[in-house]
Amino acid sequence: MKKIKYIMYVIIAVSLSSCEKFLTVDPVNAVSDLTPIYDKGSSETALRGVYRQLGAAGYYGETYVTLGYFPSGDITNLTTGGGANLVNVNYRTDEVLFNTAWTAIYDVINRANHVIAKVPAVQDPLLTQALKDKYVGEAKFIRALAYFDLARAWGGVQLFLEPTTSIEDRPQIKRSSLDDTYNQVLNDLIDAENLFPDEVIRIRAPKRTVWALRARLHLYRGQWEQAEEYATKLIEKTADYTLLRPYSAWFANNVVGTRESIFELEFSALNPSAIRSQMQHPTNGGTYRYAPNDRFVQLLNDPNIGGGRSALIKSVTQSGTTIWFGNLYYRLPATDPAYIFRIAEMYLIRAEARAQRDNLSVLDGALADLNEVRDRAGLLPSAAVTKPDVLLAIEEERRYEFAFEAHRWFDLARTGRAKAVLEALDPNTVVSDHEYVFPIPVAQLQLDPNLEKDQNKGY
Repeated sequence: MKKIKYIMYVIIAVSLSSCEKFLTVDPVNAVSDLTPIYDKGSSETALRGVYRQLGAAGYYGETYVTLGYFPSGDITNLTTGGGANLVNVNYRTDEVLFNTAWTAIYDVINRANHVIAKVPAVQDPLLTQALKDKYVGEAKFIRALAYFDLARAWGGVQLFLEPTTSIEDRPQIKRSSLDDTYNQVLNDLIDAENLFPDEVIRIRAPKRTVWALRARLHLYRGQWEQAEEYATKLIEKTADYTLLRPYSAWFANNVVGTRESIFELEFSALNPSAIRSQMQHPTNGGTYRYAPNDRFVQLLNDPNIGGGRSALIKSVTQSGTTIWFGNLYYRLPATDPAYIFRIAEMYLIRAEARAQRDNLSVLDGALADLNEVRDRAGLLPSAAVTKPDVLLAIEEERRYEFAFEAHRWFDLARTGRAKAVLEALDPNTVVSDHEYVFPIPVAQLQLDPNLEKDQNKGY
């Protein structure tokens, strides 16, 4: 299929003064990215299309998130095919889930490119310069997030920074290095931060989402001082962000946009999250395609390990057998948010950065931050003392805290510990050195001659 399809949704017109409704308006029909961006309304529609694709089933609506926890050592696959391969860390170039995520992420990038390129030239008195800056800033942030997610999954990738309408009109670009890809992420974040106001909007991307992604980016690059700096910017906003108690308070009881949330994507009955069905048991209207394995269920249910995070799982009893399933995504209709940044992550980023900088203090160092997260989960302070032990404790805390969010595999890959950890959990699992990054999907190699001979080494 030679054409890359870029779909945007035309939305019932609403005022952007109510940002909390930005993603929940109803789609009327779909239009191509070829539709001009010529006034305030069409600019808003184009930006909505960027957000909508960010939450698509191939990206944060399901597939990319599951890439983060399928190969975690904590999941049992209940079907055949792609899920089983990922759970077993048996990465194949023809794996459809890799291609689904890759395509969805590049679709986000292209939509963002249209906004970035076209909105500044719009002549409409209703589209003020402040609004132009805001829309472009949001698009640049989302493009940064998309390239970051590509980089941590596949390494350096092709950097397309101009809008295109088909594979034929894309510039002939080779893959960039991982450093250059991360540098592009940083450049977009610096630009975006200068365009944003400083405000609290949990389902949109204001200045503070830039700080969150910068904290995560610097963590992945081993830039500990900067990771600590940007995590601290958010942690210090105590009036706006806090660790909610009990643990389940940030996602249970149909809440939306709690003070735990820095950035999440909102779904609706007409635009449902795809992930709920796969996770939930049929008694709750799910298809139950994967589940926490027995070992992980025991860990989460251990009051000294999982603590309050046992709320992430739930069980039913059938014919005398207890059956466990994930319960982070549970709502009917499937309107659970996609959780992209939470304040808990900022505490654990700062804890890791401080530990790497040899500040292990229980008062103002790594252990202080780690113990904040543990205390919220109903756990006693960590017994770790040495730097290696503290780093391992942080790794384990991230494992439970973000059990069904897009972190665990990427944490093990970025620290180089995937082989040691996963093979110790399951002697049948073998992690090869080249599997610390995913293979470029074979469908993309066939589609784009610039990728044809540029597969990740070992595949």
